Amino acid sequence: MSIFINWLRQRLADTELVMLITSLLVIFLLLVLLVPVLAPLLLAIALAYVLDGVIELMTRCRLPRMLAIGLTVGGALLLLLFALLAVLPLLTEQIGRLATHAPQYMQSLRDTLHQLQANYAEWINPDYLQQIIAGATDKMQEWGGALFKFSIASIPGMITLLVYAVLVPVLVFFLLKDKKLIMSWAQQFLPRERTLLQRVWRELDIQIGNYIRGKFWEAFIIGCAMWVVYWWMGHDYALLLGVLTGLSVWIPFVGMAVVTVPVILLSYFQWGWSDTMAYGLLAYVIVQAIDANVIVPWLFSEIVNLHPIAIIVAILMFGSLWGIVGVIIAIPMAALVKSVVSIILERRHGAVGSESG
Repeated sequence: MSIFINWLRQRLADTELVMLITSLLVIFLLLVLLVPVLAPLLLAIALAYVLDGVIELMTRCRLPRMLAIGLTVGGALLLLLFALLAVLPLLTEQIGRLATHAPQYMQSLRDTLHQLQANYAEWINPDYLQQIIAGATDKMQEWGGALFKFSIASIPGMITLLVYAVLVPVLVFFLLKDKKLIMSWAQQFLPRERTLLQRVWRELDIQIGNYIRGKFWEAFIIGCAMWVVYWWMGHDYALLLGVLTGLSVWIPFVGMAVVTVPVILLSYFQWGWSDTMAYGLLAYVIVQAIDANVIVPWLFSEIVNLHPIAIIVAILMFGSLWGIVGVIIAIPMAALVKSVVSIILERRHGAVGSESG
């Protein structure tokens, strides 16, 4: 007990470290309590990171910053308008079509499983197969019901989307325009002894900025590639699969494994056991291979260096706290924790070295 008290006294004697941990705990508690309210602001901050990279590129070409901000935000608004007027209705139509045909698809899957059991009776237990069919049927009915509710009861969601479409661009514009002013104002609420806090912020600002920008462009490129490839092959749900594939890159490891299931199922429902289905799955594998071996090394030259186990644990922890928002921000939050732990260990080793000296 005395050893623990002495250790705690030594840690509390480090005023800067105590201030750093206290400030981060306050920020974390505010996020836990206010994430639903701050969701538009968090989205605007993420988009500001994305657009800030484009603005910095323009300013390096000797373009005035305000003109660069205007051109970048204007281009982003045009893309948003195109998404709302052209892409979103098509995506909603594909989701509604999938919900309508879900019972037919489920029956096709059930017939295929029965055929497999008949062909390989000595390998497949019929009772176990019935349990699989019953479980798959329940799950498909649950997903179909959710999709149907989404397709016919989307008015509140559309209203929220319209509010975001107006509010988020305004927030992004002022975050880009008054970035230095906002930072100076926020520093008034920080403790005076904030050397470590500034060090953590500098590291995170670079790493998380690169991460968000990289993930955004990776999702955009991969999603568009999947959409174009499956549209060219005549897939009825090409846009839906493109969107799912693009969103999956925000969840490392887990996202790709999860999105592979609907890609396989919808390809089977579209083409059955045919050469076209094999070509479609091969195209999906090629897109994922290009993503892993070309796009990721190109975009993430300064990516946050985290072990895969740490990434999965962060996804589980923050996903349980904040749902899909927590899953998306899990990597930045894990990078924050890693930076703080590194500083604590660094200070500890420094204290041990001074004592031994």
